[in-house]
Amino acid sequence: MRRIATEEAFVIPEVLRPMLDRAAGEPYDSDLFFWSKAADGTPLQRRLLDLDDERLQIMDETGIDVQLISLASTGVQMFPADEATALATLANDVLADAIARHPARYAGLASFAPQDPAGAAREIERAMTRLGYNGVIVNSHTNGDYLDQPEYWPILEACEATGAPLYIHPRAPSPQMIAPYQAYTLEHAIWGFQAETSLHALRLIAGGIFDRFPRLQVVLGHGGEGLHYWLPRLDAMHANFKAPEGSRPALELAPSEYIKRNFAITTSGMNWGPAVRFAIESIGADKVMFAIDYPFVDSGKSVAEMEAIDLPAEVKAAIWHRNAERIFNIAPKG
Repeated sequence: MRRIATEEAFVIPEVLRPMLDRAAGEPYDSDLFFWSKAADGTPLQRRLLDLDDERLQIMDETGIDVQLISLASTGVQMFPADEATALATLANDVLADAIARHPARYAGLASFAPQDPAGAAREIERAMTRLGYNGVIVNSHTNGDYLDQPEYWPILEACEATGAPLYIHPRAPSPQMIAPYQAYTLEHAIWGFQAETSLHALRLIAGGIFDRFPRLQVVLGHGGEGLHYWLPRLDAMHANFKAPEGSRPALELAPSEYIKRNFAITTSGMNWGPAVRFAIESIGADKVMFAIDYPFVDSGKSVAEMEAIDLPAEVKAAIWHRNAERIFNIAPKG
């Protein structure tokens, strides 16, 4: 059975080096600490930079047919706007060249710089229509801002207009919310990542974004960042706790209906049988896609965990490859 992994990372030196330099020279910063894990000489750095050799070797060894590749978090979102826009363009060109070298093995999610919403919209259009990308990725907040805010709507307009699924990937919580997490280093993948990313998704829902952009498709990794576990409570509490007049828009649908209509999830770092089965039960087998989170998570372990889940063959096929082919417009195997 074909296997497509849908949240797999790379980096370019022009992004990596400034982040490592900042991590070495500045006081502790949660996002810079994350970058520092890819320091010089580490296998993680080597694998992030590689788009040809070891990556393909590991894919072959673990039976991965296709990686859907994107720039590692935090992408370009910690750079000044003009520099971030240029780096996003460069990263997208580098990955597009790698996809051209290995068209049967790679697909891509394009980067953009939310700091420059108009430039981001242009880059999304270029990536989707000229470079042949399969979607776009944002690493949650940018300087504490979220995409539901009106100044960022050109980005969402571009996603909807080009049919680009928007993958919301984690980063450490925003400056407004991070302090309680830092006491025990909870701001990273142990808890802060999913809290930040699910908050971003819920802001889009509660802010009426999917009434304004009903065809916008959002993808959440890491087992859906936990959002689909809360469907009945989201509906009940949204209805029961009325906001002050004018503080939030009236929604056309209940929150859970947007999650079922406008969202899909991947299993990156969460190929755990109970979690995968609950996702299928709560939002449907047609909304769940396999992912590894390469090179941060072991590929062989992820494949073995997914293989071990007792599911009907047609459901396994949907999760392994058919949903990714449909949602990300990845060509079926010839």
